[in-house]
Amino acid sequence: MHYLNHAACGPLSDSTLQTINCYLGAEQALGGYGAAKKMQQDIADVYRKIALAINASPENIALTQGNSDGWSRIVNSMDWSQGGRILVVRNEWGGNLSMLMHLHKEYGVQIEEVPSNADGSVEVDALEAMLHFPTSLVVLTWFSSNSPLIQPAEVVGNLCAKFRTPLLIDAAQAMGQWPVDVQILQCAALTAPGRKWLRGPRGTGFVYVHPDFLPLLRPAGADHFSRAWQIENVWAYREDARRLELSEASIALRLGLGRALDEWSCLGVSHVQAQIQERAAWLRNALSKLSTIKVHVPSGAHLSGLVTLECLSQSNAIVLERLQQRGIEAALCPAAFTPWDMSARKLDSVLRLSPSYDTSWDCLQLAVDALEDAVKL
Repeated sequence: MHYLNHAACGPLSDSTLQTINCYLGAEQALGGYGAAKKMQQDIADVYRKIALAINASPENIALTQGNSDGWSRIVNSMDWSQGGRILVVRNEWGGNLSMLMHLHKEYGVQIEEVPSNADGSVEVDALEAMLHFPTSLVVLTWFSSNSPLIQPAEVVGNLCAKFRTPLLIDAAQAMGQWPVDVQILQCAALTAPGRKWLRGPRGTGFVYVHPDFLPLLRPAGADHFSRAWQIENVWAYREDARRLELSEASIALRLGLGRALDEWSCLGVSHVQAQIQERAAWLRNALSKLSTIKVHVPSGAHLSGLVTLECLSQSNAIVLERLQQRGIEAALCPAAFTPWDMSARKLDSVLRLSPSYDTSWDCLQLAVDALEDAVKL
């Protein structure tokens, strides 16, 4: 298989798989609690590794079961009983929008779209004008999932800091292929999965929570781990980000994420970023020469490692099926993934290819050749 779908899920390394299997063997031999007790330091190291990767402190990190899990924990832990106002940019992930629409229906929260430029990037001046009015939260999908668009997250962070408005960043497509520094971003919270560019196992992820934002988060689903009993009928939330966690979790998967972070850190984010950028740029250039392919290239100075396109002679779904028959793994992004942006661009779907730092050049050439053949049939 020629793998070009790292934006969905990066394949596990042998070392990461071995780490997971080794721990599962310990659970079989010692029981789940016995095995976890022996690995307390290794488990704590996962928080430390994430914190180091994003310039945070371990107590600001909570582990999750994925990006949507972490994102929903943040939003649903805020108090919306009196309504509120949330500003959203049009490239927001569809799953996030679904949760926001629930808040609108249940609590009357105002969900307002921030005006965008033609390529979908946020109109900064328009956002600043909107922030002059009381705002509960700004949510931003930093790297789009249906194009190489990168939103100006640092600029948005500066504005939100100026108006003292919490900013929640969805870094699902950024983490692992791009430097992430929560101090520079000035965000109240940031979420990411383990399964994409970090090449960790599915069912893992994390949230970062700024200490000043933490008191606003009071998860209703807290248990004895995140909201411990004190005396009589008194319970108290933890004083760190792990108030967003529950006591039950897959330790094997968390240790697998830790191992994946080790490998990623050894490579260095600058190396990973440069290799992904080089491959994605080459792929866009090669595909742009095909007459029946329209490659999406936003106008920003920086593009992510996603390569998205439309097939003008065949449906995107048929072309994807033909690529898979040739052993090339890519992805189809339907309108539901990013409904506001796809509607604005009048698209039903896009075909997405996403190489990683170790994708071979032969693999990229095979993908170009296969696409050329697929759109001719």
